[in-house]
Amino acid sequence: MWGWIRKTLYVLVFLSIAAPLIAFRYSYTLWEIPDPAQIAAGQNQTITLYYSDGKTELARISPKSGDRSSIRFQDIPLHVQQAVLAAEDNTFWENSGFDITGIARAVWNNVTGDSGGGSTITQQYIKKATGNEELSFGRKWKELVLAKKMADTYSKKDLFTAYLNTVYFGRGANGIQAAAQAYFGKNVQQLDVSEAALLAGVIQRPTYWDPDVDRENAERRWNFVLGQMSSQGWLANRETLKFPATLPRDASPSSARLQIENQVLAELEDVADLPRDALHQRGYRVITTIDRNAQTSLEQSVSTVMAGQPDYLRAAAVSLDPKSGGVLAYHGGGNGVGLDYAQSPQDAGTTFGTFVAVAALRQGFRLDHPLDGSSPRMVDGIPFQNPQGVRCSPCSLRSSLGMQANTASAELTSQVGVGAVAEAAFQLGISRELRGKPAFGKDPDTRIAVGGGSTSVRPIDMARAYATLAADGVRTTPHFISRVEDIDGNIRYNATPLLTQAIPPKIADAVTFSLTRTQGAFTRPGTRSYGDDGANAKAWMVGYTRDIVTVVWMGADKIIAIKNKENKDITAFGEPTTIWSAVMDGYRGTESPKKPTFDPKKPSPDPAARPTPRTTR
Repeated sequence: MWGWIRKTLYVLVFLSIAAPLIAFRYSYTLWEIPDPAQIAAGQNQTITLYYSDGKTELARISPKSGDRSSIRFQDIPLHVQQAVLAAEDNTFWENSGFDITGIARAVWNNVTGDSGGGSTITQQYIKKATGNEELSFGRKWKELVLAKKMADTYSKKDLFTAYLNTVYFGRGANGIQAAAQAYFGKNVQQLDVSEAALLAGVIQRPTYWDPDVDRENAERRWNFVLGQMSSQGWLANRETLKFPATLPRDASPSSARLQIENQVLAELEDVADLPRDALHQRGYRVITTIDRNAQTSLEQSVSTVMAGQPDYLRAAAVSLDPKSGGVLAYHGGGNGVGLDYAQSPQDAGTTFGTFVAVAALRQGFRLDHPLDGSSPRMVDGIPFQNPQGVRCSPCSLRSSLGMQANTASAELTSQVGVGAVAEAAFQLGISRELRGKPAFGKDPDTRIAVGGGSTSVRPIDMARAYATLAADGVRTTPHFISRVEDIDGNIRYNATPLLTQAIPPKIADAVTFSLTRTQGAFTRPGTRSYGDDGANAKAWMVGYTRDIVTVVWMGADKIIAIKNKENKDITAFGEPTTIWSAVMDGYRGTESPKKPTFDPKKPSPDPAARPTPRTTR
């Protein structure tokens, strides 16, 4: 018996070795390697973005003329070569086109559902050549075989040069020469070590790791590349290097369409694993979640409202579908250098009072819970006051929420605890971290400013949080892409929103029941006050139906009293409401407002009830 077992094991071991070798040899002779010239020529297709109807064109992203300039190997400085190798493949000169350790890591990640792989530079080049971004063993196998055949056919210098002339660096730049011009306005031969490290660092995520998009992550990646260069013995003076300054991104600060393009490209790269160069190579169609009517109304309203306003005044607006998280309309404003204010933290002011109410209801407080809404008054030794004209004494939790009584919200914050308020905001959809740092500081007991308003959130996160209330406590993730199709109509990516029951439906309905009713929607105007004379530094208008939630923010780059072109104080009910109303009216779904099932005659939600997040889809 043991003899047969031993022979069987010998056969199995032989087959486990021979079968892959035979398959590899067969595949090697079957598949042809791509021509570098054809690869470069193939990356010139137009990417077309469509509105949510899948028929109406939203934008076209075409390869820029002159965005590719091929260079010779001898024109690439040694430190530029080393920076790229340190970032992407430090065994390039020694390996056979693939790395066994890296492949094993990629297989393990594929099995466990993780991301990331072990692609060498040659494998990356093959992926660019074939345009196959599919996460599968079949694609990885073909990539491995072709990488070996490519390494057998071309010299390492030719492969490395072809890779650097093809790889995408962001800013519409294919190839290292175009990237040097786009980021620094110079030729590749003039790049210093610091600049080379920055360009090498953006290769993996060229949209997100652009310093103009996310400086902190760009610096972190830059430091990683320099560290790899040091560990290889290629860099001796790392301590003397400074993060390089780059040219501004080529984008019009007033164009909402370009801001949508940037968000779509970033999402394609990060979520769909479809970088821009792959999209250009195949000429893909991207069907977005943007609603044509809502977006057109938003752009027209912003253009009209902001005309003639003081130069310092900024505005941003986001509309979401509460059921899916799809972005229906988007405008990030601008400040002359392309800053997107919809993605920028802004003082929340009295809009944060809604999260205080959610925290209280989660702890079992009733809507008729008594509060002192007199103004001005001291709460825990800190002065608070209500917006001009707001009187709420005596005051209940419900009336304080509807009337924006800051002093009552401050008292309620003191009763439930600032940590509970922060957690309620996080559960609704406010980001816990912004650029790698805690959103509200390291200390969870840091005071949440509900009146003065120094607690900052991004407008897109504010939209997500209020969308959770509109969707009966179900939290979604904002996204811009519905699906991606190739030129034959085959779907290459289909968005599947993750839905989580963040808070009980009864709490969402109780809060909705307490908000102000405006034009068929439930609204929460908000301000961040400035001084004691009724002026504001920030103004918000937030409102929702079951079909759409819209957030409009207005402010400045610094804390000052914001005034309009008539030198009058800007309030939530002025310019922000004008923009908000235009979007809500322009969207076809506003005729079906959210109808809360909350019955004010019945007791408030059970004090012991605690939301248990669950994935429903």
